Amino acid sequence: MLDLSHPIWRHPLKFSDAPPSSDQGLPLGDGRVGVSLWAKANIICLSLDRADLWDLRPIPEYVGEDYRWDLVAAAHRAGEHDHLQTLLEEPYNRAGPTRLSAGRLELTFAAPATHWHLERATGLARIEFADGSELVAVITATGSIGRLQVKGTAPTVRLITPPFGGPPEELSPDPGFNLSRHNAWDLGYPAPVMVANDALDGFFQKGFGDFAFAVAVAHETGDDLWQAAWHVATGSDEDLLQATVVTVKEALTRPFAGEAQAVADWWADYWSRGRVQIPDPLIEQTYYAGLAQFGAAARRGCPPAALQGVWTTDDGRLPPWKGDYHHDLNTQMTYWPAYVGDQLEAGLGFLDWLWETRQGCRDWTHRFYGVAGLNVPMTADIANRQLGGWRQYTHSVSTSAWLAHHFHLHWRYSQDRQFLQDRAYPYLKEVCDFVEAISDRRDAHGFRSVALSSSPEVGDNRPEAWVEGLSSYDLSLFRWVLGAASDMAEALELRDQAAHWRKVEGEFPPYSLSETGSLLVAQGVAYPEHHRHFSHAVGIHPLGLFDSLEGPGADRHLTRATVAELDRASGDFWMGYSHAWAGALSARIGDGETARQRLLDYQAAFVFPNGFHANGDWRRLGYGKAPFGAFTIEGAMGASDAIQTMLIQSAPGRMRLFPAIPADWQDVAFDGLRADGAVLVSATVENGRLCAVTLRPQSPVHIQLAYRDRVSTLELDLNAGQVLTLDEGQIAQLQTAPTLSAF
Repeated sequence: MLDLSHPIWRHPLKFSDAPPSSDQGLPLGDGRVGVSLWAKANIICLSLDRADLWDLRPIPEYVGEDYRWDLVAAAHRAGEHDHLQTLLEEPYNRAGPTRLSAGRLELTFAAPATHWHLERATGLARIEFADGSELVAVITATGSIGRLQVKGTAPTVRLITPPFGGPPEELSPDPGFNLSRHNAWDLGYPAPVMVANDALDGFFQKGFGDFAFAVAVAHETGDDLWQAAWHVATGSDEDLLQATVVTVKEALTRPFAGEAQAVADWWADYWSRGRVQIPDPLIEQTYYAGLAQFGAAARRGCPPAALQGVWTTDDGRLPPWKGDYHHDLNTQMTYWPAYVGDQLEAGLGFLDWLWETRQGCRDWTHRFYGVAGLNVPMTADIANRQLGGWRQYTHSVSTSAWLAHHFHLHWRYSQDRQFLQDRAYPYLKEVCDFVEAISDRRDAHGFRSVALSSSPEVGDNRPEAWVEGLSSYDLSLFRWVLGAASDMAEALELRDQAAHWRKVEGEFPPYSLSETGSLLVAQGVAYPEHHRHFSHAVGIHPLGLFDSLEGPGADRHLTRATVAELDRASGDFWMGYSHAWAGALSARIGDGETARQRLLDYQAAFVFPNGFHANGDWRRLGYGKAPFGAFTIEGAMGASDAIQTMLIQSAPGRMRLFPAIPADWQDVAFDGLRADGAVLVSATVENGRLCAVTLRPQSPVHIQLAYRDRVSTLELDLNAGQVLTLDEGQIAQLQTAPTLSAF
């Protein structure tokens, strides 16, 4: 049972007006299946989804003889840009491969809905109707089964298949610029096989190749109580539908109250970690909205969260950006809150997938780049295979290094030596093997370089998006992964390997800086005003290559100059995730006032009422010039990460409490946030003064502890299992230390 004093109880999702579409509905999910509840008049629509619904048709261009890195580089230098667009980008413009929708369940009620309520604390959705009826919906804690219960007038049921066979009678209006380039029927699937009777509806849908899926809903009425169970199953067996029917019928025999309680218990455990209390209700709501979506979309044992998690848009079309895995910030940002938020188990779902798809990525690396080691396509299907798209980024040389950061974070925040030995270091070693091989050429100064470098998504897909030399993005990721691999090798006492990676790291050039000392995109390429991606600044956040607060003066100047440049350019073409990332960057330099404003702007203009990230300024409030509402999930989790970065920052041997809270946050606290070195931390500020700090190390660690903008003056040696509550003298030492600005 979740403590009723927990802040999550303050942030249920409530509407009085009916959500008009699936991307604005009440979202439920268990990492494998999801449902969004919305309405058309008296019809409650339940848009169904399952994470492994994929059309996986092959892309012939990516096994052709001219699909090679050296040939791509030569064609680029020869000005053969139309050829490269056809070879590398055109495949993405086809309908498949793509994520798929599972269809829709429509429940017609006698009266309109008057109140919509999602209890984020328990994972239970509730809709009330004008005639006193009530619908309660939940996804079970095991089995990925949706359960529904209606008290009052029973609804009529209609199960609607995705329109693979052709345009439906009631086709939604064209959504405009939302990146849905194709309709479901463009995939060329056969019509579904349907079953229906008074208590059951279902269909079997054949997809590409031997893939198929089935959906079934069973329902019954008795004693003024209507109940239903639904399920989405994947496979290739012709008996899949019958098996799915058996599943929902069996589920309907289990007491609804017991299923709902099991889900509430799961969420109680989830919310027991990473609790924050913030005096600004909107910022606190933003934090918990992101964590609620993360808990519903990202779970171990399930596919990792793709662009839309388990809520693929249901409008008769294929999802924006194919609903795929974008590794140029989307998957990374989605999982950022897992570490400080102490949701390591959920984060492992992503790492398991990256580990299990290595062989396919190795094969692609060898076939396309012609070298050993491991790189990963930047746009990928559920098998982590290349989907194509803008050529400069989908074939980036640093994508695997970007993804390797999550292996490193899990090791640093868990201190799990077995994970380090069996997974983290082996993964990074293969990435470093690739980095060393792909950068074997030398520039005019003798530094390592690559044939083609880029910085997502600066330059879009114009030829100049490939830059001369190394972009700051590629350089930061190369330097970071080599340094991280060296640290891991040292921890495993593989000293020769550690020394080798340090040597290779030292062979890369220095960063290219502007006249003001900010990071350039690349030599001679400045950050374009208003650009949505801050890929050139990845070394500041999340990589933390530069000590923004207490490091050498050059680090502090570089980080401040780079973030100041972003601040001056903010606006026109930023997306919602841009504001979230900018908030974290401001927090990294200790600027809590700007970090808060970025989060408030994010919430005001780039979020649907249900908490989903809409990408653009969909309300047309003047926050940007891209007023479209293409839903993706990473922005919400990026905002949660920015809030965590305001509350605590840590690195090996160092921890800083409340490094970027605004001056008027006089009462703020967190409990059970996780720091580098596997330390659980709780801290409280009351009336503007630090009054309580408790450290619970799960591994032996030495740390220098600091508070806000003050120098680290408190050094602590902690033992695993210890619970250390700082005494008044230690807290006073933290509060009275000289400020960093004095040094």
